[in-house]
Amino acid sequence: MKHSIKHKPSYAMVDIELAPGESIQAEAGVMVYMSEDIQVNSVLGGGFISALLRKVFGGESLFFNIFSARQAPVSVGFAPDLAGDIIQLDMSETPVVIQRGSYLCSETSVVLKTRFGGWKSIFSREGVFLLEAGGKGNLFLSAYGSIMEIDVLDEYILDSGHMVAFEKSLDFTVTKTGGWKSTVFSGEGLTMNFKGRGKLWIQTRVPRGFISWLIRLLPI
Repeated sequence: MKHSIKHKPSYAMVDIELAPGESIQAEAGVMVYMSEDIQVNSVLGGGFISALLRKVFGGESLFFNIFSARQAPVSVGFAPDLAGDIIQLDMSETPVVIQRGSYLCSETSVVLKTRFGGWKSIFSREGVFLLEAGGKGNLFLSAYGSIMEIDVLDEYILDSGHMVAFEKSLDFTVTKTGGWKSTVFSGEGLTMNFKGRGKLWIQTRVPRGFISWLIRLLPI
């Protein structure tokens, strides 16, 4: 399987080239184009219960679409709803925990399951349930803004809205920014305090900031 990420980091999309017999799994509704000789099948994301949890608590779709090459090499393009960045992760050993909405597509050898993030996830704005990716193969994530990779060696503090994904070797707690007065009036809100050793991926922009900017432009 070959891939090319184009138009980074503002309007990224990924082009996947499939050899005969290869398949790619994608979130429903993200396909931009595909070759004629591609077979498309829709499947529940990780089984009925997992798919239902993703839908109700994670805001994801119930179904994944599987794109398979029949004979000749074919290509298919994927892009997220919001303008932003796409990154590729080579899954091998350490599972990755993903925020809701950031999963784009992956090889079918990548195993996806819904993970209970604990009630702390409610306050982090990431939702009660997160998505966990394991197995082997290419995994593609998307986010609004540009995506940065951080090597956490001990501790790292992040605004709760900017988390995209993190390796399972990391753990986090949710804390307020300073005292309650600072949390309420500073505009910084809550932070995610990551501890351990592993990689963390963050986004430079958050949709809520763009939405707030748009609301200010609306006529009263």
